[in-house]
This record gives sequence, structure tokens and C-alpha cells, in this order.
Amino acid sequence: MSHRLQEPLARPIVLAGDPPRTIDTFLAAVEFLAANDDMRTPEVEETIDQLIAAGQSGDPSAVDDATDRLVRLLRQRGQL
Repeated sequence: MSHRLQEPLARPIVLAGDPPRTIDTFLAAVEFLAANDDMRTPEVEETIDQLIAAGQSGDPSAVDDATDRLVRLLRQRGQL
């Protein structure tokens, strides 16, 4: 499973920070969300599930949707 999660997101996401960090694969996105205990909400859990499903399916539409959802979540939390 993890080798499929190493596939790229629809586009790289640059996180705010010094230095900025880039999330460019499903695995990096899932690891980032899972590592932040203070961010663990039902919305985050659902986003993680969607990322995993999209990464496993490889469906371009699912990849776009999951990437868009991740961007919205990170933007809401001020991380972009």
C-alpha cells in the first residue's frame, strides 16, 4: 500500500513556515496530518481517509479532489 501513497498529489503544496516545507505525495500529506495531534479532528481524519483512498486508486479525479480538500483544510488552519 505505501508504495502507492508515494505517488504525487495533483500539485505540490507549499506550507507556510521558515523554511517553507513542500508536501508533494500522498504519503507526505498523510504523515503531516497524522503527526499533528492538535489537528486531529473528524475533518482531518476524513481528509486522511480520502487521501489514502485517492492514492490507492490512482484515479485522476479522486487525486484532484483529495488534493483540493487538503488545500482547503490547510488554508482554514492557516498553514498555507
